[in-house]
Amino acid sequence: MYAINELRQLDLTAICINAGLQLDKSDKAQFKSDCFRITITGFKWFDHHQGIGGGGAIDLIQHIYQLSFSQACQYLSNADPVLYPPVQTTAKTTEKRATTPPKPCLQHIDLIRAYLTVKRGLNVDLVNWCINAGAVYADYKNNCVFRYGVSGAELRGTGKIQWRSIYGSIEQGFLLPAKNAAGVALLESAIDALSYRQLHKDIIAVSMAGNSNRKIIQQAALIANERKIPLISAFDNDKGGDIADKALNEIALEHNLVVIQDRPIKKDWNEQLKA
Repeated sequence: MYAINELRQLDLTAICINAGLQLDKSDKAQFKSDCFRITITGFKWFDHHQGIGGGGAIDLIQHIYQLSFSQACQYLSNADPVLYPPVQTTAKTTEKRATTPPKPCLQHIDLIRAYLTVKRGLNVDLVNWCINAGAVYADYKNNCVFRYGVSGAELRGTGKIQWRSIYGSIEQGFLLPAKNAAGVALLESAIDALSYRQLHKDIIAVSMAGNSNRKIIQQAALIANERKIPLISAFDNDKGGDIADKALNEIALEHNLVVIQDRPIKKDWNEQLKA
């Protein structure tokens, strides 16, 4: 029988498949049915039909089957472990993403700029810097695209239905530099990294596109080690953020690095920025 923390880390993709949701052929991170359209990002999920998201397998089972927390735990504990396996490695989840980042579409960049500055409350100079550096761009569907190295991207829908998806392989973080940096902050999304960097101008902000990419944490730890500055746990104020915080502290211990806790009072740093 799994412990509670182990239940939370069961494969969310397997849960969607066993619940009868169909894989979206145009988006390998999305599963849909008549009632649901769920995007899986690491240990996080978001249902675009109902505008509800959460972190971990227990939350997802509660949402799909309308169960209480204890009922969801019992359901997963009694389920066939072959059907509901734990996620073993980050590599396994990235292999399921067959799609590659979309190409830039210059004529839609003003819409993306407006989305980030008006709807997300981000500073126009910071947004323009990211656009000019090629770190942020628009695709032909008016999605906002954040680059993660050369092989990965995080997409945000800019329409009425807010959605988020990961394309390609996330091998590098979405990184916002800082002169004379006093720390390296790890976050779960590019928008949160931008929000945190706007609030903390002397901090390097790094998004790892989810809560389970240990490779990105290792890269941030190397930066912190080289500059002799602390790592900052700035993850979301939820269960998914707790998962990421645990991984960060484990890796910091390996590198003998100090970890500073700076989790948002609101759910995430963009909500904190707008508040």
